[in-house]
Amino acid sequence: MRPTIAFLALPIVVHAASFTPEVSLLTDLPHFQGLEKTTIRSVLNIINGKKLKGTPFYFGSTLADPSVAPQNAAWTSARFKDTFNLAVAENNCKWFSNEPAQGVFNLTACASLRDFAFQSGDAFRGHNTFWHSQRPDWLANNTLNFTVEQLNKTIIPNAVQTVIEGLGPRLISWDVVNEAISDGATLGMSLTECVVNASRWPNFAIDGNASSPVLFPDSSFINTAFLNADKARKKIGSDLLLFYNDYNGGGDFPSQAKTECAFKMLTQLKSSGVPIDGIGIQSHYSANPQAFPSKASAHFTMDRLKNIGVMGAITELDVWLPDNSTESLRWQASIFGDILDSCLFSSNCNEFTLWDPRDDESWLDSIVSTGVHMGTLFDASGNPKLPYFEVLARLTNFAQGGAEPCATSGGTSVCVL
Repeated sequence: MRPTIAFLALPIVVHAASFTPEVSLLTDLPHFQGLEKTTIRSVLNIINGKKLKGTPFYFGSTLADPSVAPQNAAWTSARFKDTFNLAVAENNCKWFSNEPAQGVFNLTACASLRDFAFQSGDAFRGHNTFWHSQRPDWLANNTLNFTVEQLNKTIIPNAVQTVIEGLGPRLISWDVVNEAISDGATLGMSLTECVVNASRWPNFAIDGNASSPVLFPDSSFINTAFLNADKARKKIGSDLLLFYNDYNGGGDFPSQAKTECAFKMLTQLKSSGVPIDGIGIQSHYSANPQAFPSKASAHFTMDRLKNIGVMGAITELDVWLPDNSTESLRWQASIFGDILDSCLFSSNCNEFTLWDPRDDESWLDSIVSTGVHMGTLFDASGNPKLPYFEVLARLTNFAQGGAEPCATSGGTSVCVL
């Protein structure tokens, strides 16, 4: 359990578990049985050794400060060697940690997790330079002391540039702006409406209080963040990718309007010459009806991004359970597998990141009030679950040049392997 969960007030769509479909899995097939002695990392090495994606494919998880779960330290060290080839800091690279006092930066906590990843042979993803939540106390408590001009010309540029430059050129990507679009977005909104209607900082002085004084009447802070992120990566000679990262989008789950807002952001930034390389699709799902995107819509979103000339990344994936029945675990496995396939078989998706590596470290216990949660690939004792083996099978299928499986999470009524 994370002590900083309160900062992660992320809406989770909860549906009553009216039914659990019968699903078919790759692990049901004889060819994909007996994989227990194979590691995910070894299959990733085959995929990347053969250059099957053209550029490296990264399969990773969040990495918490060692003080959060010291009893799991040895397990964590092993999994970031034999399972994952990518790490992202869960909290230690966010603004509140990096700039505890105005103009005083301390990147030690972030750098320590970066170094752990590098020592394990993993890549590292930066998360994040700008977010309305988990910002420094000096900024949260004194917002009215700062003007839009100060934020746009000094505070945001200093924060973004210092952090990206300080963490260095070896990172593969950064989430530059996180969760700026309103949950209440509706189809047809302009980008300004999509952002300002979120009614939170920096458009308003106090999060969630629409009666607070308006600071930014528009979305210009997004331009500022990306322009300065690009300046920083050029200064350090890096080709790291710059992402916008958000939840409840990426297809037909659950807000098509929010997805359209993200595409408006992309097209407007690119047409204005503001550098942005992709969209991070936060993927907090559940094994419940209409609580995850269909495989077809996930592919459609990746194709739309490709047509604009940007990357898509699966970020923050977990799939919580309404119960711990065998049927629910199989459905969970099929959802993990289908989301992975939507990235593996899309040429513009090379990053796939889980949110928390094991059930006893998952944030879900503090954010979801129903079900048994169990949203990761490993159980509370660190043992691999059925979804782990289905993910391993999907990766193995791709490494062997197999065709993309049908959408198994739709149930055997629409897909039988």
